[in-house]
Amino acid sequence: TTPSHPSFTLRGLRAMDSSHVSTETGAQRLQSRARSSRLLPGLVASVGAGAVFVPAPLSQASSCEQAPAPLRAPVASSTRCRRGGESSADWQAVLLATSAAAGVGATLAARRARAEEQPSSSSAQRLRHVGSALQAQKVDWLGSSTGWKDIRSKSILDIDWLNIHGLLTVSSVLLFLGQISRILAHQAPSELEVWITTAVYLPWIYYCWRDCDQLENHYAVTFYASCGWAFMSLTSLHSVVYQDKFPDLAFGILVLGNLVFAGSCVYFYGYHWSRMWRHFQQNRFRPLWIPGLLGLMCLHLLTPLDFTKRVDDMGWWKTVCTVYPDEWWWVADVRIIELFVTAAALLLIILHIQGVFTGMKNAAVVVVFTIFAPLALMVLESTWLRASAWQHYLMVGPKYFG
Repeated sequence: TTPSHPSFTLRGLRAMDSSHVSTETGAQRLQSRARSSRLLPGLVASVGAGAVFVPAPLSQASSCEQAPAPLRAPVASSTRCRRGGESSADWQAVLLATSAAAGVGATLAARRARAEEQPSSSSAQRLRHVGSALQAQKVDWLGSSTGWKDIRSKSILDIDWLNIHGLLTVSSVLLFLGQISRILAHQAPSELEVWITTAVYLPWIYYCWRDCDQLENHYAVTFYASCGWAFMSLTSLHSVVYQDKFPDLAFGILVLGNLVFAGSCVYFYGYHWSRMWRHFQQNRFRPLWIPGLLGLMCLHLLTPLDFTKRVDDMGWWKTVCTVYPDEWWWVADVRIIELFVTAAALLLIILHIQGVFTGMKNAAVVVVFTIFAPLALMVLESTWLRASAWQHYLMVGPKYFG
């Protein structure tokens, strides 16, 4: 029977992906669990230790300097100077909450990693059959041990798109085509576009999260984390667009987005890096996955770096927007691009699972066109705007002017 949904209607995905299950023996599983139990406390402790490095309190007097009127740009509430009588306890609490969210992500990642090690009874016979071959294989350069060849090939016409997921997928593609046209025409995003984007991606996040439990454990980790990343992109988009009109609200939703983002990243990378190590021990290590994972991690590191600089010096972002008046515009477009490539990456994974576009070619398209190509587009746009793609990370605010 043809699936009724392109993404989440294959209830038997766990059986289809049985070749991903570990081939380790009973003794090896016990060792892996012991390693996971030792790894988790250290990982959570290392994340929680971030709360120790709380920025120095801001001075009691305001240190921000007003920019000349022609140079003023929309500035988030995080840029407004704290005046006398206000304590730094609020920002210590923000950082502590961020560390707590990251700790929750680490716990979930470790649970996912342990769950993946439990082989299903239906796959036991196949695992015994291929076990000896996997033991002899030192490096799996092309992913031959993944069992991709066992996925029955289908046509994209075999998928039923007449459902909520299909509707949201088509809507996101059409919206992004219009947004790319605007970006290339050097036009700034409007409030209407921001709300249309929200109308497409907020339901996308909800339905994606709701149906993740139908996926194989390995894929569910990526989908849950992607929902968190998309939520961060939406909150940042609204924050930067409304930072001038509603500065307090803008900064508040940015804090919420960063908390969700921190937990999602620790959950995702904690699972996948431990999985890489497990595959290395099982002689099925796939080094070609490393560049994509590292590239995505480097991009994601920019978000906590930005947030840390905002909290450390409440005048930093205002200084950036004074020097680069179009910075808010560029950040809004970055978040719009992030939303689309997140949805596109998950769609490509679903097509792979259902046999429409499988194997290394699918993995290559995911890495190239949802990580590196969008990065190139973001940097390119910054060249014709009065905006900074990376230079602002080297700047300081009024706190350090003296």
